[in-house]
Order: sequence, then structure tokens, then C-alpha cells
Amino acid sequence: MSKHTYNNIGRKLYQLRLTQNDVAERCNMSVNYYGRIEREECNCSVNLLDKILQVLGKEIDFK
Repeated sequence: MSKHTYNNIGRKLYQLRLTQNDVAERCNMSVNYYGRIEREECNCSVNLLDKILQVLGKEIDFK
């Protein structure tokens, strides 16, 4: 994925989320790590992104 795509992912996750605690707990990750993904400070694997989106009840949309 391009850098632009990763930048948009963090922003969209922030807009869709429950709370950081809820999402992190349901995805079995630390709140700190999930927060870093939202703030676009790090990238995550496609598998982890899929898990996050399942928790949020969303699908990948790169529009």
C-alpha cells in the first residue's frame, strides 16, 4: 500500500472507532499500539487491519 493509503487508514479508523480501549481490547492489542495506528505513527499488517475493521463492523474502502 502507498504512504497515502496508510495515512488515510489512521484517520478513518479514528472516525469509526468506539473507544480506543474497546477496539484494542477486542483486537487483543495494547491501547498504546492502537492509538499509534490511529495517529499514523506506525503501520499495521493487513491481517490486523482486517481484525480492527471486523470489530468496527466495517469493510476496507480505499475511495
